[in-house]
Amino acid sequence: MSAPSRRRRVLSAALALVGALALAVPLSGSAATPTPSPSPSPDLPVTVEITEVAPSVLRPGEDLLVRATLRNDGDEVVERPAAALRINRFRPVSRAELDTWASAGTTGLSGTRRDVTAQAGSPLPPGASVPVDLVIPAAQIRLRDGADTWGPRGLVVEALDGSRRVGVERTFLLWLPSDDVPQTSLSVLVPAVGPPSAPADGGTSPSAATVAGLDELTRAGGRLRELSAAVAVSPQIGVAVDPALIAAASAGTPSTRDWAADLTDELREHDVVALPWSDPDLAAAAHAGRPDLVRLASERSAEVGIPGLSVSSGLLWAPGAGLPDQTTAGVTSEVGADGIVLPPATRDESDDDEDTPGAAQRVQTTGGPVTAYAPDATLTSLFTSAPGDESGTTATTVQRALAELAVVTRETEADQPHLLIAPARGWHPDVPTVAALTTAFADAPWVRLRPAATLLGATAPDTRGTLPTDAVNPDELAPSSVRALAEARERAVAFAGVTSEPDVLLDGVDNQVLAPLSVAWRVAPAGRDALVSSAVADIDARTTGLGIAPVSDLVVTAANSPLWIVVRNELTVPATVLLAVTPRKACLEVGEIEPVVVDAQSETSVRVPLQARANCSVVVTAELTATDGLPVSPAVRFTAQVAPTIESIGTIVVGVLLAIGLVLGIVRTVRRGQSARRGARTEAEAGTSTSLPVLGGTAPDDDTAEQETR
Repeated sequence: MSAPSRRRRVLSAALALVGALALAVPLSGSAATPTPSPSPSPDLPVTVEITEVAPSVLRPGEDLLVRATLRNDGDEVVERPAAALRINRFRPVSRAELDTWASAGTTGLSGTRRDVTAQAGSPLPPGASVPVDLVIPAAQIRLRDGADTWGPRGLVVEALDGSRRVGVERTFLLWLPSDDVPQTSLSVLVPAVGPPSAPADGGTSPSAATVAGLDELTRAGGRLRELSAAVAVSPQIGVAVDPALIAAASAGTPSTRDWAADLTDELREHDVVALPWSDPDLAAAAHAGRPDLVRLASERSAEVGIPGLSVSSGLLWAPGAGLPDQTTAGVTSEVGADGIVLPPATRDESDDDEDTPGAAQRVQTTGGPVTAYAPDATLTSLFTSAPGDESGTTATTVQRALAELAVVTRETEADQPHLLIAPARGWHPDVPTVAALTTAFADAPWVRLRPAATLLGATAPDTRGTLPTDAVNPDELAPSSVRALAEARERAVAFAGVTSEPDVLLDGVDNQVLAPLSVAWRVAPAGRDALVSSAVADIDARTTGLGIAPVSDLVVTAANSPLWIVVRNELTVPATVLLAVTPRKACLEVGEIEPVVVDAQSETSVRVPLQARANCSVVVTAELTATDGLPVSPAVRFTAQVAPTIESIGTIVVGVLLAIGLVLGIVRTVRRGQSARRGARTEAEAGTSTSLPVLGGTAPDDDTAEQETR
């Protein structure tokens, strides 16, 4: 805090102390949601409703007009109804003091005098009401007109019965001697999300129940119809849209289609950011360890978008009413998002002496520091209020909001914070309140209403915020259910990967997975659980159609032998799979099997090389898998009796027989050779010639033969 700011705070504190003594109330409390005045109460039978403060911002020389309605909610007649107006001329210096003033009721009124009184006329019976106008001329305002005196002042309207107080309502006037004042930037970002929804027809269109729910919400007076009307109030209102909502409405009834078309046309003039598809529950995904589902939703929104609009993406919206824990916020960095919108959080009483921080802040998460946007709790509560609720009338809501912003603007002389108003998902807008507030913001010199993109697109802030380390909401989808959805999708993706047209099999799967993860289902856990079960069952049904024909038990007697397995494809598209054949014992090995291509609605036989290593009986499992090994068919089991020794014994017997035959042949040949040589020697020894006579001649005599021999 700067030195001038400290000095100003000391001076303001002194003035506040004087004001506190005059009011006789303690100036403490939290700058959280605005506290309504306690009128009516058991002691005050008349309800006072301030319907107009004019001008909303009072300048020197202007008369002040306050209009109010007095309603007798008691059991007795108010005989002499009247109204009185009081101005507290001490300026509140903190947001806590604003809250204390608004909630003080009748306390401390003795320290201020009635500036003007107006008679209401005839007696006011129980249940009756009467309007009153209270005017204070400019000369009687008596507020200092120095440059540093601008800001809020307390106003009180009393209901009287003669001189007796019977009702009280408090509000503020805004005093502005000069328009030369600092400005606080303010952005408004509202979520446009649907009710719990479920897809039908394989996830490609909304279910009948979803359409019926949207039809109700988009009719006149419905939440979504009022939301589109509130957005149309000012082009400065940014909108965070779930594209799944627009898609479902565009496929629904004439009412939902008209609403989707009207909203889309209106959003052309606004800053629009696309939320992840189906607005997933970040906490459920984070606590289940499946941030990939949030990434899937973000990618789908970026891919589909909102037809006819150019929208940005990369913004997450925290679920629930309490601050998310560090694990949940860590999803922001894990999915590559730009930032996360937090729920409005009240400020600790210990922070009352600190300047109001800007919406953008850096928070530490399990995934590292991320940018978070913290809406202002008080301003958001006022923005989402409606006449008749605890925040009072539209007029008092406007005055309180301007008073809050005036105090914030005066907190520091430089580096004004950029504040954010961000209603919850289920916000049912009161269009007149939204219109009155946005007009007041645009007209107030100390407020600069800026597009949401100026806040979301700014550089990383220096402000540091803290998140709880652990916060689990009992309404979150159970981690087991989140994982079941994610794993079913993984099986479907792996199965589709073996086909030539995976998009055909995966059409609508992402919608089915993301629908039960929507934050909207927190209000209907039983229906959500049923949706999870049906989604998983339907997705798993897509992973059927590939299989293996039953294989009979077999006997393997050869060391190397083939097995033929029939692969079937009942899908409408061709498939390429791997056939995994796995024996449970090392006695049988399986050789390499090439990828199997099976045409649509056909079957093919696959040769499986088997190698027998030893005698055994082994159970063999066969199944089809994708390239990453994920099974895409039921497993088939059979038993193989492996006996490679039968082949070996046969080979040995044949070898022995061949050896014996070879030996016998050699012996016989040798014996035949020896017999021939003995016969020749016998003939020679006997002198017998074996020569044949010459044809046509005579046999030689012995002498001639001997000579020839010589």
